[in-house]
This record gives sequence, structure tokens and C-alpha cells, in this order.
Amino acid sequence: MLKPRLSADFRFGLMVVFGGLAVVAITPFVVYRFATGNHLAAVIDIGIQVAIVSIVAYAWRSGNMDRAGLLAAMCMSGACVAVGLVAGLAGALWLYPVLVANFLLTSRGPAIVISAAAVGTLAFSEGLGGWPTFGSFAVSAMLLCGFAYLFSSHSDEQRRRLERLAGHDPLTGALNRRGMQRELEAAIEAGRRDVPCALAVLDLDHFKQVNDRHGHQAGDAVLVRFAEVVEAATRRSDRLFRTGGEEFVLLLPGAEADILAHVGSILVRTVAAEVRCGDDPVTVSVGITPLLRGDDAIRWLRRADRAMYRAKRDGRNRVVVDPGEAGTQPPGGDRPR
Repeated sequence: MLKPRLSADFRFGLMVVFGGLAVVAITPFVVYRFATGNHLAAVIDIGIQVAIVSIVAYAWRSGNMDRAGLLAAMCMSGACVAVGLVAGLAGALWLYPVLVANFLLTSRGPAIVISAAAVGTLAFSEGLGGWPTFGSFAVSAMLLCGFAYLFSSHSDEQRRRLERLAGHDPLTGALNRRGMQRELEAAIEAGRRDVPCALAVLDLDHFKQVNDRHGHQAGDAVLVRFAEVVEAATRRSDRLFRTGGEEFVLLLPGAEADILAHVGSILVRTVAAEVRCGDDPVTVSVGITPLLRGDDAIRWLRRADRAMYRAKRDGRNRVVVDPGEAGTQPPGGDRPR
């Protein structure tokens, strides 16, 4: 169950690996400090371990990596400052790996502020001694921050390019089926910890007529515009997938069941208002359903697809919410377009 989440979420995987290594690396120092009578530093080290484990658990349960990464950067930097103030230079040296982690776990703006505050606090503390020591520490730490910033920027750009090539539809820029499978597995795993999620199937109405009347180039332009409109109307955490032809799937992490009709209605109205082919408006039929306990990817997607089918039958250009209570099988035969 952990493997799909680790493979689907780079930052969560990084947090788990870094947190595990940090907890293991700190343990010998806890033992040493207790043995040498430095109880305050040992207690701080134990507090750091507990905080790391708690933040990883929060990231696991909530799926909110932006907040978890920010908490991790603040907590670990603050802990290093505390250890440095108590143990002097020997404690301050722990800040070096944390500075690198800050730029990998959270966005670069907060990482700069947190790292600069930690370095500044320690550099001018009495525990580091005179000018040569705290001057060297400050300069070396800020150089490390600079390298970490450059590495983070470069690695993020490279990762985005690779992810786009491997998991995105080349026409619309939406994620493809390969990307969808990973995201659905991660959402289902989060659902086992009671994190809500919903899935919507969106199918453009009468799209074959668009191609027949205006040509495939115009049809491609409609698909591109549709993807742009949907992504602009949804949150950054939502995920849009193109699963084939004129059919898309939208993953809505954190969406409660009682808002799904409203979300679907916004999508239907926005598409009808902003997507056109020539003088003709383009509409969409939406089927949406919450993640239920015991769902797998196939059952969840099938239920959303069934709701979209009903929206087509009921007249198109509308949303149908399937709460998952009826338990009927999806209808057979060809779906109307």
C-alpha cells in the first residue's frame, strides 16, 4: 500500500526517506548525550525525532504535502537552532543537511526565509565563539543554501519535463491514462485513511459532429481549449486526465460528497460559456461520484462513467451525481455522443 503512494508523490517519498534517515542518524547522539550528562540536548534530539515522525504521519494521512513540507522545514530548522544553542558548533553542524532538505521539501520562497533565519540565529549566537567561527559558519551555510536553491530549481524543471513526457497527453497537456492509474491508486490509499475524494468523467457532447462539420484541426483546437477551461476552473490540487478522444477524467482530492453537484454544475456552465467551435457552443456531460470505502480504481471509474452516461441520456449539457448507493451495473451498448 505504501509503494503506490511513494511512486506517485515525489515529495512524500523524499520526506519518508529523509525522515527515516534522520531518525536513525540522531539515535546514537541521543544515547551519547544521555551517557555524557548532556540531558537537555538529548531531550531536544528526542523531540526532533518525535516531530519528524509526526510530520511524516500527517503527510501520510492528509496528503497535503505543501503544508507538511513547510512544517518539516520549520520544525527541523528550529530544532537545529535549539541544538546549536545548547551544544555549540557540534550541534549547529546538523543544520547543513537540513538546509538542503528545506529546498526539497517546501517551495523555494519559504525555504529561503526559514534557512536565512536559522543561519542568522546560529551565526551570531555566543555558542559558536568569535568572528572566525561564526563568520565561517555563516558564509559556508549561505553558500550551501545557494547551491541547494540552484539544485532544487534545476531538478524541479527536469522532473516536470520528464513527467510531462511520460504522463501527459501531447495535444491538451492533460495527464494521460498512465498518469491517471498512479493518481487513482494514491487517492484510494488516502481514502483508506478517511481522506475524501471524488472522480468525474467529462465527455464533450456531439463531438463527432464538430469534426465532421469543421474538420479535425478545429476539433483538436476545441479539445485544447476545453482542457484549458477545466484546469482554470478547478484547483491546483485537482488532476485532469484525457482518457481518449473527447473523454476526460477529473480527480478531485479532498472533495466532500455534498459539494459534488455544485462542482459539476460549475464545470458544465463554464464549458458552455467559454468553449466554442466557430459560432457554435460546445457543451459537456459530467458524471461524478465520491470515493467509497472498498472501492478499487475500476469500480470507482465505472460508477463515474455510468453517471456520465445518464447525463447523456437525460439531455446532455448537465451533471449527474452517483452517490454509489444503487449498486447497479453500468448499462451496456454504445453510449450516445
